Amino acid sequence: MTRRILYWILILALQLLVLNHLELSAYIVPQVFILLLITLPLHLSRLNQVLIAAGLGLIVDFFTATPGIHTSACLWLIVFRIGLLNRQDLKQQIANRMPYTFSSAGLVSFAYTAAILVFFYHLYLFFIGSIGAIHGATYGLTVMSSSLLSLTIIAIIQFSTTKRI
Repeated sequence: MTRRILYWILILALQLLVLNHLELSAYIVPQVFILLLITLPLHLSRLNQVLIAAGLGLIVDFFTATPGIHTSACLWLIVFRIGLLNRQDLKQQIANRMPYTFSSAGLVSFAYTAAILVFFYHLYLFFIGSIGAIHGATYGLTVMSSSLLSLTIIAIIQFSTTKRI
């Protein structure tokens, strides 16, 4: 339990203190903290998942001064996550109260699910953040580049911490 709390604090610190202040490009804005929502334990009720997503979104909104944008994106992500995980056979993992990681769900299933969730999170986040000023090519480039960088960082985190948590 203590390791899990420390893991959450470190991921949030990575996002809020490092990744949010990277100035790689105007088109690359990685959102890695959503890994916390993607890897929530499978036995949690839907209501608890929604409450955790709302709380995490509010924390990120508070520290990034984006009123409600991350909260709504986190809520959409958790709804997509519930839908995607309902289509997978995870009964044994749910019974064992496991988090959704590549070691518990399998590399292909986890990579597929994470890629979809990260892409749709960025798609929604940048759409809401730029309503009224959307330029198709710029929007697509921002979503794709941010999603790819986020997935790369998420993969590194998953491979380096899965055995320890």
